[in-house]
Amino acid sequence: MAHIASDPALDIEPDFASLTFEGIRNRIIGNTQMTHDEAANELITGWWQDRDIRLAAWTIQENEATWLAAEAAHTKQECIDQECQLAEQEAETEHKEVEKKKPKINDFKVGTSVSDNLTHCPSQYAIHKLKSFEYVELWYFSPDSCKDTADEAKSSADGTFGFTKVDDFVALKAVAAFKLSRKAIQDYGLEWRQFDMVKNSFLLYINKLKWLEKHQCALTMFFMNVVSHPQRSESVRRTSLTPLHRPRPQRLA
Repeated sequence: MAHIASDPALDIEPDFASLTFEGIRNRIIGNTQMTHDEAANELITGWWQDRDIRLAAWTIQENEATWLAAEAAHTKQECIDQECQLAEQEAETEHKEVEKKKPKINDFKVGTSVSDNLTHCPSQYAIHKLKSFEYVELWYFSPDSCKDTADEAKSSADGTFGFTKVDDFVALKAVAAFKLSRKAIQDYGLEWRQFDMVKNSFLLYINKLKWLEKHQCALTMFFMNVVSHPQRSESVRRTSLTPLHRPRPQRLA
C-alpha cells in the first residue's frame, strides 16, 4: 500500500445523503428499486471498510517508523558513547603519562625515630653475588667492609663509572662499587668477634633478598653449629675460624 499521509482515524465521514453525492447514488441505484437512503448507506459502509483497511495500514506504518527512529537513535547514541569512551581513555592515558613525569616524594612512617648513627651497607659487589645466589666472603658484611664501601662512594679518586638501571632510568655508578675488595678476608681467616657480627648481617640480607626459606634455615643452622662447635671453647688459644670454614655452595637455581 502507498504511504498514508495522515491518520485515518481523524477522517470525517462524508454526508453521502447530500446533493454532492447524488450523482453517485443515481449510478448505484441504476435500474434497481433501491432508494437514495439505501444507496447512501452502501456508500457509508464502503467508506468505513476502506477506513478500517487504511487504519490498519497506518498502524503498521507508524510502528515501522517508530522502530526505525529508535534504531537510528540507538545507533547515534552508540557512536556518541564510543566517542566519549575513546576521549576518556585518551584523557586517562594522557593523565597517567603526566603523573609518571611528575616528581615523586618518598613516603615515610610517622613517628619513626631516626638513628644518630648512619648504618653502612655492603658493597654492590656483595649484593650482586647474593642476588645471583653465588658465593661471597662473609667479610663483605662486616663493619670494616661496609665502611670501606661508604668511603669509596664519597671519594672521587676513581673516576670510572658504569651504567646501572634505577627504576625506569639509566644512571651512572662508580665501577669500584661492583669490584671485589683487595682487603677481603677468607671466611676461615675471620676472627670470632668478626664472625659473630658478619653472620647476622649476612642472614639479614639474604632475607631481604627473598632467598628461599629452606636455604635461609640451612645457613642459620650452619652458623649455629659453627658457633656451638667444641673448638669454639679453644678461643683462648684460637682467634680465627681456622680450620673451620664455610664450604663454597653451588649456585642456587
